[in-house]
Amino acid sequence: MKSSNRKMPLHRLQTQAAVCAEIVLQAVSQSLLAGKPADRCLKDAFYANRQLGSRDRRLIGETLFSVLRWWGWLRRLAPRPFVDAWEKRRDCPEEIPAAHWYRVLVGAWLLESPEEVPQAVHVWAGALEPADLELNFTSRDASWQEKWRSLIPLFYPAKNPKGDLLELVPDWALELPAAEEKIDWTELTGWLQKRPPLWLRAQISDVAWLCRSLQEQGLQAHPHDKMQYALRSKATSLNLRAMPAFRHGDFEIQDLASQCVGLVCDPQPGEQWWDACAGGGGKTLHLAWLMQGKGSVVASDIRLHKLDELKLRARRAQFPNIRYKEWKGKEMPKWNARFDGVLVDTPCSCSGTWRRNPGARWSSYPEELPEFTRLQKQLLSNAALAVKPGGTLVYSTCSMFRVENQDIVEAFLAENPQFELYPFVCPLDERPCNGMRQIWPEHGDCDAMFTAKMKRIS
Repeated sequence: MKSSNRKMPLHRLQTQAAVCAEIVLQAVSQSLLAGKPADRCLKDAFYANRQLGSRDRRLIGETLFSVLRWWGWLRRLAPRPFVDAWEKRRDCPEEIPAAHWYRVLVGAWLLESPEEVPQAVHVWAGALEPADLELNFTSRDASWQEKWRSLIPLFYPAKNPKGDLLELVPDWALELPAAEEKIDWTELTGWLQKRPPLWLRAQISDVAWLCRSLQEQGLQAHPHDKMQYALRSKATSLNLRAMPAFRHGDFEIQDLASQCVGLVCDPQPGEQWWDACAGGGGKTLHLAWLMQGKGSVVASDIRLHKLDELKLRARRAQFPNIRYKEWKGKEMPKWNARFDGVLVDTPCSCSGTWRRNPGARWSSYPEELPEFTRLQKQLLSNAALAVKPGGTLVYSTCSMFRVENQDIVEAFLAENPQFELYPFVCPLDERPCNGMRQIWPEHGDCDAMFTAKMKRIS
């Protein structure tokens, strides 16, 4: 692998490497010890260090996500006081010099298979002992065994430590029933370690024009072979939100699996829909677009600030058919049998996003699941009251675990005989299913997502 071509004086390079390492480690600490989402850690770090240039920001962001993605292995190289604090879920009792983390930072880049290795990484590597340490950056198609072997020199003076791919996910996750009994955790973990692509959703009918427009702005995007409005691109450092096409509402950033949920809902123009747990509103916008601006979508969430975010997105996309309502998850008698369709995209463990948000796998714990499942049952049961006879009820999560998915739906159907599963064809691969479908990363190079479609029959 080659180093970045743009050279800078050695003293400036050493200063850059030290500053960036310090910021990365502050973000790592916030993510692993405080459970703060990695993207929010970056946002706060960049706000506090507004002097950083684009190259420094890219180095910090890529290093942070690489450390979190490979933490299951890299923790063996991390300072012991920090690892102890992380394992015991408490603050680190002492301040650790950034230089004590250089093996972790270098290890992250050894594993990430970059096309170019930033010069700062070589500065970190040059500070390691022994001075003649031989490091080999892995290729993009390297096996996980080859990637592990690239780390072995960093364990000096230990020789040939053993690595296991399943160390890259929490032990407790391996012990839970997955959403499909035959899931191969080794294969799934391999997918979780791959950098995800960037998925966009076109909000105009002329997809070819949008692709040309994006290309003119430096972004190559190509339509999915079965979902024509889903566009795939490589992860980019471009500011997508500053692009004219984004500001005009011509596209949204939305994972492929998430786009499948709206297509499974299949709302028709003129219908009345309720997105009961709208969050930031990605699926709400999709429903409104599929309805061609006709009929209405009510977007609800317990977090009012999320609805404020959705209002801005809807205004940008010029959707007049979205209304907003706070909902705390309780029964809404005045909404009984009111809607043609209800989408319940419930809060969950978010384990299906561990590929895109690798820090979440290390800040999630099994004791959180009972509260999630209690809430999921409550939200689904209460939201279902709003479905008209003959109407559609869709339940979805970005979880990989059966306890949050099939178990919730089966319990709901057992208690609510007025609903039954509604078979559908999965838009991702055009395979028919009985009304429940778990999407895995391997199915579309995307997040994991569960969707169940039900019909009210009486």
